[in-house]
Amino acid sequence: MIQVSTPQRNVYEDFNPKLDAYYFKVGDYGLISFHGRNYTIKKRMSSAEKAKLLSEASFYRLTSNFYVNLDKITHIENQALYFKDKISGDKCIPVSRRTQEQVRRLLIKQNHIAI
Repeated sequence: MIQVSTPQRNVYEDFNPKLDAYYFKVGDYGLISFHGRNYTIKKRMSSAEKAKLLSEASFYRLTSNFYVNLDKITHIENQALYFKDKISGDKCIPVSRRTQEQVRRLLIKQNHIAI
């Protein structure tokens, strides 16, 4: 049997926050730290790029400088948001009950299947 593999996209070269990042932190001087499956990528962005990123409906602000990608949340339980990946397993972010319920409502509103 011959296996044909699909070409893997290099996350470091073709990084797309909406597709690749589970969450990100906004730092000083336009530096944004993106966290994904098994990596952290730090990128410097202009104010226009940063404003465009923060206005995306996929990203929800948990704190003043911390955003999660709603499209990547697989489930919510035990006061934590979970991001699941077949390769690296679960990653989770602890959140308050209030934040947990806000995110749950947003996921229901956006018709995400897994909450």
